[in-house]
Amino acid sequence: MANVLNGFANGVFGVVIQLYLMTLGFGSVDLGSIFMMNPMAMLILTVPAGVIADRYRRGRVFMAGMTVTMVAFALVMTSKSIGLLSVAWLLLGVGNATGSVMNPLYSSLFDDEDMDRAFGLQGAIYILCNALGSLVGFVPPMLMSSYGFTLQHSYWLVMLFSMAFFLADLPFYYLAIRSSPEQEGNGEGFRFNLKSKDVVVKFSFLYMIQNIAFGFFGLFPYYVNTKFGVKSDALGGLFFVSRFVQAGGNAVAPRVAKRLGSLKTISLALGLTVPFWLMFPIAPSFLWVSVIYILRLSIASISNPLMPSYFYRLLHEDEKATANSLTTMAATASNVVSPRLGGYLMENVSLEAPPVLGGGLYLIYASSFYLLFRNEGEDEGSDVVENA
Repeated sequence: MANVLNGFANGVFGVVIQLYLMTLGFGSVDLGSIFMMNPMAMLILTVPAGVIADRYRRGRVFMAGMTVTMVAFALVMTSKSIGLLSVAWLLLGVGNATGSVMNPLYSSLFDDEDMDRAFGLQGAIYILCNALGSLVGFVPPMLMSSYGFTLQHSYWLVMLFSMAFFLADLPFYYLAIRSSPEQEGNGEGFRFNLKSKDVVVKFSFLYMIQNIAFGFFGLFPYYVNTKFGVKSDALGGLFFVSRFVQAGGNAVAPRVAKRLGSLKTISLALGLTVPFWLMFPIAPSFLWVSVIYILRLSIASISNPLMPSYFYRLLHEDEKATANSLTTMAATASNVVSPRLGGYLMENVSLEAPPVLGGGLYLIYASSFYLLFRNEGEDEGSDVVENA
């Protein structure tokens, strides 16, 4: 239920937030500057949050972060200056840093042989609800035509609607955390515990490449609005269809992995997306961009549930939150750079530079994933953990 509500809320929020900020007069560099505050906070706080969570209780850390997130949303709704909005995204980063403990907590509920299916199901449910939320992008034009609201006010009302669902998911997260067989903590205080260092270093490197490439999709609403004049209704329609396709990829991923193995499936899915990255610059219309976007996502989404499942199978139970916080921190470091880099390239080099860069990085990403883990003893259950 928490994933249902959170997925819907993020679907609503994601389809309008950049367009709302553009109505306030912000350009791509401004958006990049605001959005980079989120990963900056995560860079500082994710590792301490993970270590504290492994030592004490993951649920307490997560719920504390959710309180900060609510404060951040209040600032988003009431601020129009780049300074206050930057503070809001900084606080969102605090919430996301503590939220990094949720996947380790979720993974602890399942045996190794069930983990692919567990993450596949979780991802599919979240994405389907995210798709439904993105349909709310059709509401702002209706508010303008039927009730005479301005574009800015229409976007603001839709964001307020999403906040209600963000608030509603908190009791369900709390109940899920209370009912989970979470460790009480080992009483060792703030002591760093990490046995699977090689695994963490490899995943950190890969996630850094991924997130620099993904700077393009972080500014995708700005890209299509600038290039084709797309508004929230068309963008919401695209996100709705693409999320359904993504949910299908999450659902079939465990079956494909059972036949090919997780490592080969992940590497192949990532590699097959490269041509689609390079098609964005030559797409002549938003319709073609939409087709390319959906096809790329349908292939890439097969890797989405397999990567965390594969990662947690290589770890010991008492290091999961710490290990996850380290890989999140590495990914976050690249996230500090990627929105700013994407905005700079779009404004000063070419609007098409970020997807070309992304295609090259994904080629490195796919090949590196296979080469780094080909000797890890894939899909050997508990034996993998001992060899990590």
